[in-house]
Amino acid sequence: MPSPTRFHPGAYTPEAGEYVCDCAAEHRWRIDMAGHLFPAFPPNCSAGAWRTVLPAEIPQHQEPGFHA
Repeated sequence: MPSPTRFHPGAYTPEAGEYVCDCAAEHRWRIDMAGHLFPAFPPNCSAGAWRTVLPAEIPQHQEPGFHA
């Protein structure tokens, strides 16, 4: 299985969907349209990149934005 694509804050999102940071807390960020900028990581987050979330990892019925 290929590893998920990784993105850095300030890069443009290639597609709508959910992304997760690579720190142990796995903060999530969800968008509904491509072309947004990836945000800075939440306070006290030690992440180095955002990665794509695989469909099986997406919880149902979440609102766009950050999720801890």
